[in-house]
Amino acid sequence: MSLLKPLSSLYEKIAGFKNYLYDNKYFYSVELPIPVLSLGNLTVGGTGKTPLTDFCLRYYQNRNVEVAVVSRSYRAQVSGIAEVDVERKNAAAYFGDEPVLLAERNPQAHFFVGPRKFKTALYALKKINPSLLIIDDGFQHRQLARDVDIVILDATEPLENYECLPIGRARESWSSLSRASIFVVTKVNLVEPSVLEALYERLRKFNIDIVPMSYEITELRCFKIGNKINIRDGKDQRVLLISGIARPKSFEKNIEAISLQVADHMIFNDHHAYSLVDVDNIIQNWRKSGSPDIVTTEKDFVKLKALWPIDIPLWYAPLEVRIQSQEEKFYEILDQVLH
Repeated sequence: MSLLKPLSSLYEKIAGFKNYLYDNKYFYSVELPIPVLSLGNLTVGGTGKTPLTDFCLRYYQNRNVEVAVVSRSYRAQVSGIAEVDVERKNAAAYFGDEPVLLAERNPQAHFFVGPRKFKTALYALKKINPSLLIIDDGFQHRQLARDVDIVILDATEPLENYECLPIGRARESWSSLSRASIFVVTKVNLVEPSVLEALYERLRKFNIDIVPMSYEITELRCFKIGNKINIRDGKDQRVLLISGIARPKSFEKNIEAISLQVADHMIFNDHHAYSLVDVDNIIQNWRKSGSPDIVTTEKDFVKLKALWPIDIPLWYAPLEVRIQSQEEKFYEILDQVLH
């Protein structure tokens, strides 16, 4: 680790210098004529942005706010700027798993992907002129001005991981959190109270409101022969887990919290592009392990379903976001961005 310390310090200084240039108006952010909400984090991947984005989209849908979401086309086949079309063949591989998942769950909203968020935002503005723009993973994307910065912190992230890359997982220094409008701490149901308090203690120094949220699996759904089957009560059932996400241990904890027994967990890289070979390997492993139920995350499901054989049930586990406290403060922030 000592060999990586100079690289981590250099990374932090470069990120800090970029912020200095924006803070002191040497660089300017693109201002849009509509409200802009950023949902971002300090670390790389796995904080729970997708469920929170979905939560916010449903809130705005209930208020008849037309929303466009802008994402970077990370590990996607699309090369330029495009609006997500969930009807396209292998849409998740083409546009990216998270934008397609959100688009399937929120057909009333518009989703755009591209290599540079501010250019994608300008494209979205020209094409549909929404009432609100959400920047997915926008905290570090300072080329695009925003009215509100919601910063997400994963309660299961060890505090030592907040050192900058490559020692830790942080993309800029802890002090950068002073730019946030509000903190959302996710997965609070998956850690001990002492762990949570240690994180809160560090965050309180910023004098910024903290909203704790639990991420829970409340049901399993099954994709079989083209149909979704309703809630399944699988207490004490053995399961084979399949995931290609940043924090697979969180998935395991959520599964165990609903009294399912993890027989095995096949872990792929985050945003893994599944192939027919992968599916064949999964099914072989499933048969060897005594054919327990196969359960995957909803994000993995949007990619696997196009490849999955119709005669083998594939269960997936949507996450439900629940605000534990400071609910009024959180909704106040969501309303604030519109005014």
